[in-house]
Amino acid sequence: MSAGTSKGALNDGTRELLLRWERVRESWRDGNADAFGRDYLDGLGDEVTRAVRVIEELERLLNRIHADCE
Repeated sequence: MSAGTSKGALNDGTRELLLRWERVRESWRDGNADAFGRDYLDGLGDEVTRAVRVIEELERLLNRIHADCE
């Protein structure tokens, strides 16, 4: 899997997860739902953004290594 494909899959998966979470929250409205959202989903977007930046940096590094080996 290429870095570009990985970034896309990560972004798409996160978007789908958050959309589904919104649907779940329409019917799950108790303290456990609040705790779950807080513990597992709050800040997920920021973490994914950081992960994508790392993937991009690794892609640049791998491209330089590849170019140096040619």
